[in-house]
Amino acid sequence: MHKNSKSFQVQKMFDQIAENYDLMNYIMSLGNHKKWEQEIISSNINKDIKILDIACGTGSLTKELINITSQKNVTGLDFSESMICLAQNKNINNLILGDSHHIPIKSNTFELITIAYGIRNFENLSNALNEIKRCLNKNGTLKIIEIIKPKNTLRSIIFKIGFNVFAPILGMIISRNIKAYRYLPKSANLFLSKDSLYDLLNSHGFKNITIKQKLFGSVILLETSV
Repeated sequence: MHKNSKSFQVQKMFDQIAENYDLMNYIMSLGNHKKWEQEIISSNINKDIKILDIACGTGSLTKELINITSQKNVTGLDFSESMICLAQNKNINNLILGDSHHIPIKSNTFELITIAYGIRNFENLSNALNEIKRCLNKNGTLKIIEIIKPKNTLRSIIFKIGFNVFAPILGMIISRNIKAYRYLPKSANLFLSKDSLYDLLNSHGFKNITIKQKLFGSVILLETSV
């Protein structure tokens, strides 16, 4: 990973903010992030399927997946060593320090792959989607929670003002890293719209794409299959 690459810079940033990441997620989602995790995993999951949680971070969603399946069936992947260490503290056993662009797992391994608040940070989204598709078995499912660029309604504009102004201020107060929390709103503003993400997934051969919008259209819960 080159030091000037987006992946390296994002990795370094998440290493720096890992300790306060869960608290900031709670604040920036207005307390909804756990509810969205429950909603996205509430269907089509049984105790026997193999699951990969990409960009697992501190293991928030990973732990929820383990609670409805088992330790042996759930693997977390993240490229931030600090995040992985915090996930280990939550008694998550199967954790891999690795990059979503080069997933160190054999093909057709998982029935389900999840990504919460991570896909917009991928340096090469097409490459990562190809890796995700490779790791899913036939009829496997991909589920995503992500902050996106919403259409300009009055509510979304109010949210964006809050997200762009207050997130950096809170980042400075809580984590003492205003740069990181300037990046997070910027990454959402630069990310794809709901329709563009739909089209990209469709072009990579994903099917049965459904998208629910939350928080004035600024957050999506997406499900698709291969």
